[in-house]
Amino acid sequence: MATIDDQAASWMVRRTGRGLNAREQRQFDAWLAADIRHQGAYLRALAIDNALGHATVQENLRPRPDGQHQQQQRRQPPRAWSRLPRFGALAAGLALVCGLLLHAIGNNELVTAKGEMRQFPLADTSVASLNSASKVAVELTDTARRVNLKQGEAWFKVAKDQRKPFIVSAGAVRIKAVGTAFAVRRYPQGAEVLVTEGVVEVWSNKGGPKRLLLSQGERAFVPELASEMHASRQPAEIARRLAWRSGKLVFINQTLAEAVADFNRYSPRKLVIADPSLYGVAFIGQYAADAPEVFAKDVCAYLNVPLQITADAILIGAARPGFRGNKSS
Repeated sequence: MATIDDQAASWMVRRTGRGLNAREQRQFDAWLAADIRHQGAYLRALAIDNALGHATVQENLRPRPDGQHQQQQRRQPPRAWSRLPRFGALAAGLALVCGLLLHAIGNNELVTAKGEMRQFPLADTSVASLNSASKVAVELTDTARRVNLKQGEAWFKVAKDQRKPFIVSAGAVRIKAVGTAFAVRRYPQGAEVLVTEGVVEVWSNKGGPKRLLLSQGERAFVPELASEMHASRQPAEIARRLAWRSGKLVFINQTLAEAVADFNRYSPRKLVIADPSLYGVAFIGQYAADAPEVFAKDVCAYLNVPLQITADAILIGAARPGFRGNKSS
C-alpha cells in the first residue's frame, strides 16, 4: 500500500502538472479531508518540488506523473518519490530549504526579486506563482483567505473551500474565487485578470456596484475608477502571457517595443531600441526570459541593424547622437 507521502507526491504531480478533471478533483478533496496528516504530507510534497525546481539536482530525483514513472520503473531501479525511504532522505537533504518555504506560506509577505519567478505552496494547499519583481501579502485564517497583490503579477491555483472564498486585492480591484486558477497583474490604473480554470468574480471598490464574472479562457482589465468592464475570450493569448511560469517569453506578432518591455521586466541589463523606426516591427518567436542578448542578436540579424552590448545595456539599431532609446523598463 502506498504511504501517505507517496500519495501526496502523486497528487502533487498530477495537480500542479496536467491538472485534475472534475472526478479527480473530488477524489483529491476527499483524500485531503480524510486525515489531517494528508494535508501536512501534501504541503511537504509541494515544498520539496518547489525546492527541486530551484536547485541543481539529478533529473531522476524529480517527481514524475504516474504513467511516466511506471514506464521508467520498468527500465531501471525505483527512483525518488517511489519509495518512502528515498523520499525521506530527499526531504532530509532539503530540510532547510523546505523549512523556509513552509514558513513562508501562512500569513506572510511573499517576494520575488527582478528576474526571479517562484512558486509558493500556501497553507490551504493553494499555490501562488509569483512573476519577476512581485510582492504578495497572504492572510489565511479560520474564516477567510485574503491575498494582497502589492506589486507585479501572480498566478493562483486555488484550493476549493466553499466556506472561505479566496479574495485577491490589487489596489481597489478585487478578484473572488472558490476553487479555480487565475492570474492577476497590477497596473497603476487597475489590474488585468486572466482565468485559466473555473470562474472568478471581479470588481473595483472605487468603480461602482457592477461586478463581472470571468470564466476559463477569458481575460479582462479592471480599472480602479471606471465602472465599465468587458471580458474577452482569448485562451491562446492567455497562454502566451502566462508563458513566464515556464521561464519563457512568447511573441505572436508583438511589436519590438512590446517585446523589449517584456524582457526588461526580467533582465538587469536593459534592452534599448536605439532607432525609433524599429518600434512597430512585429515578431514571432519564443525565448528564455533570461536571454535578452540572444533575442537582441536574432533581431539585429533579422533586421540587418547594428547591435551594441555594454555593461548595463543592449542597444538594438543605430544609436543617434543624444538619443537615449526607448523608455521600456
